[in-house]
Amino acid sequence: MASFDSPELLKALENIEKRNYSIAVETLAPLAQAGNPKAQCNLANLYHFGWGVETDAKKAIELYHRVAQQNIREEYLSGLAYQSLSTIYITGLPGIEPDRERAADFADRAKELGFVM
Repeated sequence: MASFDSPELLKALENIEKRNYSIAVETLAPLAQAGNPKAQCNLANLYHFGWGVETDAKKAIELYHRVAQQNIREEYLSGLAYQSLSTIYITGLPGIEPDRERAADFADRAKELGFVM
């Protein structure tokens, strides 16, 4: 079990796997608010893709940034967050225009943290 895992987080991840996204959001939100970076990254994914919530690029970006800036190498958390930011800026989302330069910067940061696709 990773250091960020808790019984609540593991239950939320199980609900994501089962596609019970709205239940996962309810569980992840307080964990993310309390500063759990793994909860923040998973909640960002839900906002990014609109699973269990309306797609909200600004919330996803905010949560990904929180995780990315911590430079957490465990489970490649920060690298994954940077890569997700890169994806958002490559494709754009409602309210977020594509920005290839910014996307490339985030992809480089992900690689620096050991995240390789």
